Amino acid sequence: MNRIVPPGILRRHIIRHPLALWISRLDAHVVLDAADRSSILKLPVSVRTYDGSSDIFSQGVRPEMVAFLTRGYTVGQLMGDDGKGQILSLGIPGDALGLEHLYLREADYDTRVLGTAEVALVSRRDLADLASQRPAIAQAFAVSQAIDAAITREWLRNVGSRDGLRRIAHFLCEFACRIDARGLKTDDCYELPLSQQQIGRATGMTAVHVNRMLKTLHTAGLIERSWRNVRFPRWDRLREIAGFSDAYLHAGAPLAEAPARA
Repeated sequence: MNRIVPPGILRRHIIRHPLALWISRLDAHVVLDAADRSSILKLPVSVRTYDGSSDIFSQGVRPEMVAFLTRGYTVGQLMGDDGKGQILSLGIPGDALGLEHLYLREADYDTRVLGTAEVALVSRRDLADLASQRPAIAQAFAVSQAIDAAITREWLRNVGSRDGLRRIAHFLCEFACRIDARGLKTDDCYELPLSQQQIGRATGMTAVHVNRMLKTLHTAGLIERSWRNVRFPRWDRLREIAGFSDAYLHAGAPLAEAPARA
């Protein structure tokens, strides 16, 4: 299902602009001025809802759009010869999906929806033109991709150097910190969008092993689970077991000053 948001229209007090959450993410990394924000809001946007395990982007195809996740979750994955996929990333609301398509010839992995998700689609060409005209936005794109690369490096370390319990603890800590940074936590718990099998594909473990580690954390009083809702009653201890530091997420104050403007 698609709906079109006319360029330049921000319906204040009626609906939230579909790129608003993404702008807030950019603001966390680079100082954008009113003209930068206005330029983003003037972009032609098509909003689409994906259901089931649909692919927003498919490996081997050059997308003409970049997707900005407004609702729901996605995973980046690569399929093996055995038909099993390795999950490489987790997209949460506010993430730009496929920003690298501004520079690469084709997608080199699949971007798949978990459950139902809504994305704002913007032309790759429109974004490239905007980046060439607005230095602060171009810098924000670069910083956003650098942070995504930092998360990927930490995922590699998680699989390569931590035991099963620490892998799961670290995965949960990262998820909670990313959700908190976007202001997406509901009530006193987090809705974990991945099944145990999918968590295993993200951490290099079997579903049985993931289940065992979750039970161990639950028995120790470090997590409380109800279906896919999870709470962390002993957060500091969970972080200690995971060896978790959120430094690689680069949250907080803007990372870089705005470039000189003409």
